[in-house]
Amino acid sequence: AVLGRSLLLETALPLAPGMLLAGVGGGAIGLWYAALAEGGGWSTSWTPLLVPAAVYTASLLAAATALPLLHRTLRPSELRYA
Repeated sequence: AVLGRSLLLETALPLAPGMLLAGVGGGAIGLWYAALAEGGGWSTSWTPLLVPAAVYTASLLAAATALPLLHRTLRPSELRYA
């Protein structure tokens, strides 16, 4: 249980600042480009801001898929059976 929590925590914590910066930076660039394209208007699509959240979620799910294998490595006799 401790190894599983530490795996998820060591995946989530270093990834969070990068995803936050990517979301803020991508949103700022999107707003800037929308203002240029529309001649000063501020209407833009908000869906690109969901991309960093989706990547963060996908990364945590990918780390969670390693949990059963991590459980098997604690008992070497189970490594022979899939």
